[in-house]
Amino acid sequence: MICLSGKSFYDLDNRIKLNFIFPYGPNKSKLKENIKKLKFISFFKELNKSIEIVYMKFWGLSKIINKLDTDILISSRVEFANQIHRKDIVTITQEHSYISNTKYMKKCKKAFKDINYLVVMTKQAKNLYESYLKGLDIKIKVIPNMIEENKTGKLSSLENNQIISIGRLEDVKDFKTLINVFSLVQEKHRKLILKIVGEGSQRKNLEDLIKEEKLEENVILTGRLDKEQIISELLKSDIFVLTSKSESFSLVLCEAMNFGVPCIAFDVDVGPREIIDDGKTGYLIKDRDINIMASKIKKLLEDSNKRKKLGSNGYNIVNRYYEKYIKELWKEIFI
Repeated sequence: MICLSGKSFYDLDNRIKLNFIFPYGPNKSKLKENIKKLKFISFFKELNKSIEIVYMKFWGLSKIINKLDTDILISSRVEFANQIHRKDIVTITQEHSYISNTKYMKKCKKAFKDINYLVVMTKQAKNLYESYLKGLDIKIKVIPNMIEENKTGKLSSLENNQIISIGRLEDVKDFKTLINVFSLVQEKHRKLILKIVGEGSQRKNLEDLIKEEKLEENVILTGRLDKEQIISELLKSDIFVLTSKSESFSLVLCEAMNFGVPCIAFDVDVGPREIIDDGKTGYLIKDRDINIMASKIKKLLEDSNKRKKLGSNGYNIVNRYYEKYIKELWKEIFI
């Protein structure tokens, strides 16, 4: 496995050899800091690192790729796919994003012209790429992300007076809107708790909004939690709420369902509608309507039987994202 820089976020099997091209990662913050403090020598050193990374990302990787002794090559980004020009092996590229503008699709069509397989995460993404990549000899496969099997069988009691959301504290996740929705719900459910799991650049803005809405006792920003801590919070939650502006797949919805937690999400491109069966495993809210979302949350909080029905339905279908099933989809390409 070849990575430009940084370190692995995941614990990897010992059989996986991980090679980093650079011992350093993105350094935008260091560049800004050096300029601010007038450290020009340090600035130019960091600038040189940035140029090296950009060069390798868009052009230099092809030299390494051409020398690899491998049967299958998988790229994870458009700019990496653009550097694969080998016809002696199986080449695969993945698209984890859902970007439907014409400019991006033209870039994809150019980058994917020598690729055997394109792997996307949803049926809607497959339909999109099939329409734009006409004329290319490329097979498009839907292979979603996978979740760990809930081997303990533990499910939330759904009687905890807590709702939850998980994600990076960034604008695209739109936790500001989630807090506004919660404020409407909390007018009637005064003791209800909202926990937002994650960390990011919007923390200060969200903290200010929580104070402005006088929700300090009810809205908790937990920060980043590990896997076991997240599971613990899901098992203490009654509803999972997603207010993202866009989601290419939304693994967190699957993880919530894995512990019997019903989900409510804005119906945005493209992930939520692939995962939530509206009215059966959760609710999809059209047009980012905060009043309708608040109303659905309140109704679900007040109907224990409905909560448990939706939670049970979600748990019964989410196994399609378990590792053993996703592996079989990859084997169809590899074997």
